Amino acid sequence: MLGLFLGITLRFTAAGVVVGLLGVVALASHQRSRRALALAVETLGLFVLATGWLYFTLPEPSLATTVLGNLLSLVVMALVVAANAGSPVRVDWRQFAQPGKHAKDRQDVTPKQPAKPTKMGRQFAKLAGLGVALMVVAWGVFTVMGIVDAKQIALATPVVSRDSTSKAPMPVVGSQKAQAPVVNAPATVLTQVNNSLSNIPNANVYEVKHVRAQINDGKLVYVAPLDFDGSFFRYLRYKQVDGYFTVDATSKSAAPKFVKKAMRYTPAAYFGKDAKRLMYAATANSGYVLMANAPQLEIATDGTPYYVATLVRRYGVTNRQDFRHKAVVTLNAETGKLKFYKNLSQKPAWLDVAIDPTTASDQVAAWGSERNGWWNANGFGGARTGVMIAVSGAGTEGNDNDVTPVMYDGQIYYQQALTSAKSTQTSVMGYTFTDAATGKTYYYREHHDAMTPDRAQKLAKDMMKQTGWKPKMPMLYRIDGRPTWVVSMLDSSNAFRSYVYLLASGNGTQSTVATGDSADAALAKYRSLFGDDPTASATTGKKRAVTGTVQRISLSGDTMSFLLQGQAVVYTVSTKTDPLARFIQPGDQLTFTARVADAQGSVVGQVGNAALK
Repeated sequence: MLGLFLGITLRFTAAGVVVGLLGVVALASHQRSRRALALAVETLGLFVLATGWLYFTLPEPSLATTVLGNLLSLVVMALVVAANAGSPVRVDWRQFAQPGKHAKDRQDVTPKQPAKPTKMGRQFAKLAGLGVALMVVAWGVFTVMGIVDAKQIALATPVVSRDSTSKAPMPVVGSQKAQAPVVNAPATVLTQVNNSLSNIPNANVYEVKHVRAQINDGKLVYVAPLDFDGSFFRYLRYKQVDGYFTVDATSKSAAPKFVKKAMRYTPAAYFGKDAKRLMYAATANSGYVLMANAPQLEIATDGTPYYVATLVRRYGVTNRQDFRHKAVVTLNAETGKLKFYKNLSQKPAWLDVAIDPTTASDQVAAWGSERNGWWNANGFGGARTGVMIAVSGAGTEGNDNDVTPVMYDGQIYYQQALTSAKSTQTSVMGYTFTDAATGKTYYYREHHDAMTPDRAQKLAKDMMKQTGWKPKMPMLYRIDGRPTWVVSMLDSSNAFRSYVYLLASGNGTQSTVATGDSADAALAKYRSLFGDDPTASATTGKKRAVTGTVQRISLSGDTMSFLLQGQAVVYTVSTKTDPLARFIQPGDQLTFTARVADAQGSVVGQVGNAALK
């Protein structure tokens, strides 16, 4: 890896190295061999310092950064050569007096005039000035081109627009199919995993800082890798981490499962085993730029752990991302074997997330705000025509937490809600879903008055205000054809407590919001709000005829819930659809039809009550 970093350093400092070598040759030709040798040593020392700086900072290897880096190194080395090329100070050693007893025996041999710069020194000083001027010009050109090219960059992003949400890849719950909501937010998973650390050997050495969503056996799961807690001396003692945790994302009772693997190549390792530096060294001269976020762990089908990072090219001479060209690099955490895929179609089948959430967030941000030009979106007095921004603070990942990973038909998408750039507006203009495997984004325009996810969070918090629970991770589902925000409520320890289902176009009214401590309970209550609406199905369960005696009842708003003697099923019916259901009492003999799934039943039609005939 050292050789790779030396080559990358030369990429950024080639101009400075050339100036230093020219200075050495010039001094040697003027028979000033000592100065030439000193300058050679200084040039080598500065190159070593540059290599160390590059190793720790990992600067972006784009064209703009490379040009500016070379100009800076040219200026520094030109000044160093100019300093070495000054007139030498000559001292007549014969003027030294012999040591004597009196001050008059001493001779002042200090040169009467300071050394004057030589012609060579003046030339290199001028070269340094030219380098500074070129740096200013280059910086200005790169900045201006970034603004000028903003529209072309935005229009070139791989975004497909649709005029409705009917085919949006929202997780679906309906009569023919159902997908369990993601209940475990990353904060919940991190809390669970940290509570389980004490059960593994050497627990005091490790920490868990991030989780990654991926698909395992057809289910959405989180992967949480162990890593060193930052102590260099602890790394020297152990030199590897013992494995990673997996947690089911859809089960509130899911417990972290530890998988033992000897992972020597991680983001917190040292001495050539640092995952990100290995990836950087292998790709810096490829024309692609490694994104700033840390590599994430993903597990292959056979259980092998790989650290994965996304790369994107830069557009022209700017530092803007060219989202048409994406790549991915994988690093085997056990062996250190690295593979670079410039064509995402050639990535391995087990790699679900080739595009990290930050890249997806940046892509949507560029397209949403600047496809009508930089000045339109950002300039003073810009018209902001067609400008859309992602709702921040309502997601789990990406820039400003504006991205949430969801699974649809066995594929992970990054879901974002777009709204107006005007902060006072709380309605959704559309939704974007970015395919995490290919990097392609799909935009679906919203024609209804749908609320933003951050507003859904606020409404959910207000509904559960007495509990003190906090809303997390609003996710958009299509329940019986209705776009619905599903919000998880967490307590102060980040443990899941309840669901809140909000009709996206319902504006938080009582007749469009349902709560429940499980997905089935919340779903049954939510569906009962809409009764026999022909566009909705009563439930995903089987339809059956039910007869029995009422044991317990509970009336909440327009929803009547009741238990029948000898049956472990909670039945719900909307009093809007069946007004007489409000008068059900314990002991009543009921006859009705319901769709039943597990311990939840939703009444279809009206309830026959013998006590009310």
